[in-house]
Amino acid sequence: MGAILDVTEMLKEPEGMAIAAVVIAAGYFFVKWVFAEHEDDE
Repeated sequence: MGAILDVTEMLKEPEGMAIAAVVIAAGYFFVKWVFAEHEDDE
């Protein structure tokens, strides 16, 4: 629970928003890469 409160406090600051955007984008591209169709799959 304390970690959630720390994250919400971080998001109130501009640098916290920037870090959150980078983490979300990295997570999005990682998931997109994991679930991508590969040519060598049969």
